[in-house]
Amino acid sequence: MRNSKVILALVVALLIGMEVAACGSSNGGSGGRAGNSSWTIGAIAGCSGGQASSLGGTCKTMQAWAQSVNDGGGINGHKINLIVKDDGGNPTTASTMIHELVERDHVIAIVGDSSNVSGTWASYVDAKGIPVVGGFPTASPFTNDPNFYSIGANLVTIQYATMQEVVNHGYNKFGFLYCAEAPTCAQAVPVMQAAASLAGVSVVSEKVAGTAPDFTAQCLEMKNAGVQAFEVGSSTDVAIRVLDACRAQGLQAPLNANDGTVTTDWVKNKNTEGMFGAELTAPWFYTQLPAIQQYHDAVKKYAPDVYNSSQFGSNTTYMWIAGKLFEAAAKAGNLGANPTSQDVKRGLYALQGETLEGLTAPLTYTEGKPSVNPCYFPIEIRNSQFVAPNGATPTCIPQDKLAPLVNSLGG
Repeated sequence: MRNSKVILALVVALLIGMEVAACGSSNGGSGGRAGNSSWTIGAIAGCSGGQASSLGGTCKTMQAWAQSVNDGGGINGHKINLIVKDDGGNPTTASTMIHELVERDHVIAIVGDSSNVSGTWASYVDAKGIPVVGGFPTASPFTNDPNFYSIGANLVTIQYATMQEVVNHGYNKFGFLYCAEAPTCAQAVPVMQAAASLAGVSVVSEKVAGTAPDFTAQCLEMKNAGVQAFEVGSSTDVAIRVLDACRAQGLQAPLNANDGTVTTDWVKNKNTEGMFGAELTAPWFYTQLPAIQQYHDAVKKYAPDVYNSSQFGSNTTYMWIAGKLFEAAAKAGNLGANPTSQDVKRGLYALQGETLEGLTAPLTYTEGKPSVNPCYFPIEIRNSQFVAPNGATPTCIPQDKLAPLVNSLGG
């Protein structure tokens, strides 16, 4: 049986929609190298391409973060020069852009990684010593690469959380429809199956293609198998199309959805009633938390087109939190003029149990070890409203509970 780290490295994401974003460009502060007046940092995202419909607001959200920081006087008195790259989900393009950010733009960090292909350029930034500060936590490098500093639950945690939520809602038969467009989607199935086995849940899995004219076959298969709840591991629009199709076929099982798939438009569709799932960080809609309200206010001010669209949701939240993590590290490390990447890392290691004012479960980074965050935030849709059953209090899985899942994958 292969080593678990190898398997997890192959699993780029359970939901390919988790790792995509909106297009963007340079923003926020003077250009050039990090210096007395500004620090140059980069962000990379799959802004365009097949998944942009659900995650198109992430680049503008990063720009909103940079603008809000600069309008507030910067960090430690220094402005942010943010350069956002759109790789379109293309690994060759992504590699070229990362090289540009490092070698031409001299960024001191990548802050906000929503590239769908980050696994293809991770070794390059590792070799160059450029830290990747926040982004989609379920991307494989955030699971196994010490140079990627995660903000939330990784792939193993969220799979375990999914099955725990299935059991908590009284179900033991689960359907998992995964995208047919990328082989990495199929590679997520073993992790799902292993988590289900540990939770006593049986799983029916099947491919779905976003370009398919209908999903009757998959819906009938789940209905005939007696599936009690199901998940669609694809982009937001595909997930909703599948849900609507399954309702038309008489499958009344509630939809399970995690983080990046869910957007603000979901509450407008009657078929999403009863949806349950988990967020990797504090739920984006939970404005009772002042830090979430601050996020809403900033995006509404600096990127109103994103705020008023279906693209505003968990994916944009991850990018905002990446920016907040960089702020915290810069302050903890007391970054001044002409900081280096090593200075950024020093600031990250200085953080102990950091929650970014409640935006995340406690974060602590250890040099040379991958980020581990075993916590998640349950969410539901009730009466056409998003609900956070536990508010901004995370549910944390004991490490001894997660260990059997890792071991089952060959660890």
